[in-house]
Amino acid sequence: MNAVSMNNLWNYLQGLSLTASNRRWLAKQLVEAEQKPVMNDDEIKKGLETAFSQLKEVEEGRRATRDAEALLYEL
Repeated sequence: MNAVSMNNLWNYLQGLSLTASNRRWLAKQLVEAEQKPVMNDDEIKKGLETAFSQLKEVEEGRRATRDAEALLYEL
């Protein structure tokens, strides 16, 4: 998030009338969100390699795909 967005968010949060309990909850949620692990470069590279490999298999007819509408119904 860039500085302008952070400032806008901060101004918005300051404008809320939160109880002390709500402030603690919000602070806890923000800290937890910040501590979630992020994919490293190797994980991203491996994921992209897998995706492109599967795409190549589809193009070569060695991998079947599903209709996008069927996938949406599954969700």
